[in-house]
Amino acid sequence: MATSENYSTFTVWLELQRRNEEGGDRAINRIPLFLSEIGITTTKTIPTIPIPFAAMASGKSETLAFDMGLSSKSLSLTGILLNQTIVKNTGEDSNSTKERVLSPFELAQLIHSYVDSSVVQDDQAINKLIVLIPSRIDTEFDYHNANTETQDISDLPRIPFTFDNRRYDERFKRAVNDNVESVVGGSDVLGLSPTSSFTPTTNIDDLKGMSGFIRNFSTTLSGEQPNSVAFTMEFEVATVLSENPISNM
Repeated sequence: MATSENYSTFTVWLELQRRNEEGGDRAINRIPLFLSEIGITTTKTIPTIPIPFAAMASGKSETLAFDMGLSSKSLSLTGILLNQTIVKNTGEDSNSTKERVLSPFELAQLIHSYVDSSVVQDDQAINKLIVLIPSRIDTEFDYHNANTETQDISDLPRIPFTFDNRRYDERFKRAVNDNVESVVGGSDVLGLSPTSSFTPTTNIDDLKGMSGFIRNFSTTLSGEQPNSVAFTMEFEVATVLSENPISNM
């Protein structure tokens, strides 16, 4: 029987909202995914206005573009579900942690039910996607260590894929923060990219990922593949309002 224990490491997880409260080791309140392909799309939205009569003066038309920092980001995932170990903790008491092996069909049903649920259900809402990628360069645009430059890509340390910029590239934000710090004594007022975005995750359980929601999840049950379920998923990166009004009543 092929189970998730046959794989020593995972590089992609779905994370449940409950983990924000409970934390724990790397497996708790996360669903590991076996992927064959990940497509990442960033779509820039820039309003434009054609300049009237520009061609009359210069012989060519002109258009003004207003870059207001508007972008949408999404990921398309393709893979398979196997007999997989899932570890959940609802935080109700010291005995609430349960580790169980689910069949691929049960796992498909579980994720479908989670996508169908509401953000107010902390034990069902999936609000983060974690994808680890090989990395040579840290947040200051330096090599992680002396060997990183020549290491084979399979041996490189891994960092979470995010849409953060390295601190080295954030010259404007650094200048503003330094100026504010000199006046009020505070730092990182504009929220410079945290080092953890570009720090190897070898010994870190609380992995930084991409917050958002699953826009669609599709599975295929095939008689030719009785021990696995093929799936595709669309994950949209966004800040989801997750306040639960029911739990605060």
